[in-house]
Amino acid sequence: MSEFRQDIVTKEWVLIAPTRIARPNEFKKEPATPTNLPELVPACFFCPGNEGKTPPQITEFRKGRDWLVRVVPNKFGLLDLKHPHEVRGNFYVRLPGIGSHEVVITRFHNLPTALQPVELVDATLQIFIERLQELSQHESVRYVHIIQNHGKLGGASLVHPHSQIFAMPFSGPHVAEELRGCHHHFDLFDRCIYCDIIEHEIAEKRRVVLETENFLVICPFESKMPYQMRVLPKIHQANFYQLTEGQRLELAKVLKTVLGRLYYKLGDPAYNYYIHTMPFSRSQHVHHNEKAYHWHLVIMPRINVWAGLELGTEIYVNVVAPEAAAEYLRGD
Repeated sequence: MSEFRQDIVTKEWVLIAPTRIARPNEFKKEPATPTNLPELVPACFFCPGNEGKTPPQITEFRKGRDWLVRVVPNKFGLLDLKHPHEVRGNFYVRLPGIGSHEVVITRFHNLPTALQPVELVDATLQIFIERLQELSQHESVRYVHIIQNHGKLGGASLVHPHSQIFAMPFSGPHVAEELRGCHHHFDLFDRCIYCDIIEHEIAEKRRVVLETENFLVICPFESKMPYQMRVLPKIHQANFYQLTEGQRLELAKVLKTVLGRLYYKLGDPAYNYYIHTMPFSRSQHVHHNEKAYHWHLVIMPRINVWAGLELGTEIYVNVVAPEAAAEYLRGD
């Protein structure tokens, strides 16, 4: 039987309708990563040897003489830090495209995150943190949004594994709704709502995919997509950059593990992942309370299509109950 479920933080609704599909195999389509790819493709701009074909490098992570991770400006970047920070318009509100758009390139053409060594995943996370801290120094930047698009259905325009970093003049409606929900819960109970979610999910166990010393991975109660996952630090942290070196390495192992389960159990589906972290303290019109907010990483497999109901009402239909998704991804 179908069931409406509400996000306890943002108050958004989803419709869980598991009767519309039978088995996980029905989601398996063409893999997001083509088979038999070589480690290096001479024609690929992101491969070693073609560094001169990208915009000038911002930073890198090296092992010996080889780079493992490079960061470059997006050649077709959507945002620019040189824009003046001014709001214009006498009826409609306009703001110049303030910010930056960077590409984080990992070395090997044929290794998506699920197949990368933990050392490389950890190096990428280290770069994320370094760039987040650096971009936070720009007065016009209020929020840094870190994403990875995997596969064509996930919006990736190139096969070579890469992530993206957007520095923006505001956090956007989704994060703003989370902040409001967290603030409201903290006002009522003097507790972080995500800490309460972690406590509840560990006790109930039905939606837990993976638990380690410092992290919990769940299929959220109100999952919008089949096999959606949320990665949460078990110790309260508002900001992604608060990770210690040891926690970062553990997160690298967690991320590789759960993406590996998608890769092997669902045939390498396209996905998006993104990190929600606390906006910078200079942000306006947000509830900036580090005791109330809790950073998290969301993984959204792109294995069903949003249509008129979802786009018109923003009530998303998920044909796999999160409890069943978690059980399958655990391997029970």
